[in-house]
Amino acid sequence: MKKYLLSFAVMAMGSTLLTGCLGDDSNNNTPAEVPVTKGVFIINNGSASNSIDGSLTYINYATMTPSAQQNVYQMVNGESLGGTANDVLVYGQKVYIAGFDENIIFVLDARNSKELKKVSTIDLLGEADGKGPRRLAAFDGKVYFTTYGNGDKGSVAAIDTTSFALQKQYQVGSHPEGLTFGIDDANIVTLYVANSDWSMGNGSISKIDITSGNVTNTEFEKVKNPQEIAVAGDVLYVLDYGHYDEAYNQTDAGVYKISGNSVSLVVPNATGMAAAGFYIYTFNDPFGGTTGPSYSVYDIRSNSTAKLNLSGDSDHPIVSPAAIAVDLNTGNIFIASRQKDPDTGYPAYAMPGFVNVYQGYGLNANPGQFVESFQTGVEPHKIEFVHGTAKIQFQ
Repeated sequence: MKKYLLSFAVMAMGSTLLTGCLGDDSNNNTPAEVPVTKGVFIINNGSASNSIDGSLTYINYATMTPSAQQNVYQMVNGESLGGTANDVLVYGQKVYIAGFDENIIFVLDARNSKELKKVSTIDLLGEADGKGPRRLAAFDGKVYFTTYGNGDKGSVAAIDTTSFALQKQYQVGSHPEGLTFGIDDANIVTLYVANSDWSMGNGSISKIDITSGNVTNTEFEKVKNPQEIAVAGDVLYVLDYGHYDEAYNQTDAGVYKISGNSVSLVVPNATGMAAAGFYIYTFNDPFGGTTGPSYSVYDIRSNSTAKLNLSGDSDHPIVSPAAIAVDLNTGNIFIASRQKDPDTGYPAYAMPGFVNVYQGYGLNANPGQFVESFQTGVEPHKIEFVHGTAKIQFQ
């Protein structure tokens, strides 16, 4: 049986057991710990062309009425994140932010967003390799990040979570973007990296054996501009941004399945994706497109794709989706969007955005049903959940 890093099968089983407890007439009043979502961090890119710095939004679910707080890092620490904050990761009791323009990994206390450390990627990796920290992942007490470096070859580096000292460095392909860990049937842990090649058409997938440190870099005929990557066992699902013409119109974006040397297009039209359990949720809103966004869900068990219809959001319609994520505790789908510029009618790239929450598959009765909406900063780019536990007293 293949191992899934994020599995709705486990979640659904927990939900079933919980339902059984609620219906139990026994007198066992021992409090039970159940998983909860305490909050959500959203990293906002800002707009370099409009001199708007990146920022951090936090949605607090620990209160009776959830609310979103803007510019959290600046409010707590008294300074800006700088230009193009690009990724956010919660690992243990810390929050990590990739500051692309600043060449810094910001480390915060997850409980109060107070800065604990600024880790200079230039100091760690040198001028040639340390420029442009882009994406983050974590495993076994280490935080991994990609850097663009000089552009010809990118890097993946690992730091520990106490001293933040450099532990490992690997050379990968050009302009590395998404990265994720996979565990195969033999319990071998591999780090996969999507190298976009800056949309120049020679993208690749790097495979890093965490035990040996060996790196293999593979180009696939159909995958030219990979951006995101998800793993189920030893099967990869890669979001490819496709091609841009001279007018920057985007075409041929989609999700590809890579199994060994076999590559197949499983979601033909997709410019964003989030993988959770047996499902891959996508949105499609290509740059230069004229039909408006659309959504789908792909089931890796049946190798089938179905349209996802969003409903109930007429007061907060998605204008231009910018990020998507799934809360594993609730199954809810979070979709961040730009708002419409009231003067031009086009998506606003220099105005605050928002994030809508919808019911997802697996744990919800009405997939695509609108739940709630929150404001974000300018250009919301990555959504990250803060999970924990709460004690529940069953009667």
